[in-house]
This record gives sequence, structure tokens and C-alpha cells, in this order.
Amino acid sequence: VKLYSYKELRIATEGFNPVNKIGEGGFGSVYKGQLKDGKIATIKVLSAQSKQGVKEFLTEIDVISEIEHENLVKLYGCCAEGNHRILVYNYLENNSLSQSLIGIS
Repeated sequence: VKLYSYKELRIATEGFNPVNKIGEGGFGSVYKGQLKDGKIATIKVLSAQSKQGVKEFLTEIDVISEIEHENLVKLYGCCAEGNHRILVYNYLENNSLSQSLIGIS
């Protein structure tokens, strides 16, 4: 799993700009960003108030990094710098995953 710096992910999301925010859940916010290698990524920022702790964060990384399947989102890497816990996945356009799962093109 690639380790990203917080600075690198902040740049990728233009400072975690609300314009790039694509979702929010119980564990934090999700942003669309462009990594320095040009890849578009989904960047999941674990909330400081999240009930998910470091153990759960590391477990998620461990489990996801071991699984590869054409219908699963690929984990590019993470950031565990200071208090920051961030996961970086490949980005899928709206409905891309559901369309893949049910065979709609």
C-alpha cells in the first residue's frame, strides 16, 4: 500500500475544497482529487470525531489491500500522518460500480 503525505492529499483536493467533496458518512468526508501522477482518486478522510479508531483504520487497509476483484474499488494507498487518517481509492464516476455489477453499459 502506497503511503501518501497529508500535504500531497491536501494538494490533490485543492485544500479539501468543498467543491471537491463528493460525499460524507459516519466516518468522515469523501473527496475527489487528482494525484500528482495524474490519476483521479477518491480520498476518504476519517473524521476526528469518528467512532472508527486507528485499529479499525488499519484493519480496513489490511483487508482491502489483500482483495482484488474487477467489481471492487481498488485501494491506492493511505495517509497516517499525525492525527490524519486518510484512505485513497480509485475513482468511479456516478453509477459506474452499480453498472458494472449489473452489466449495464
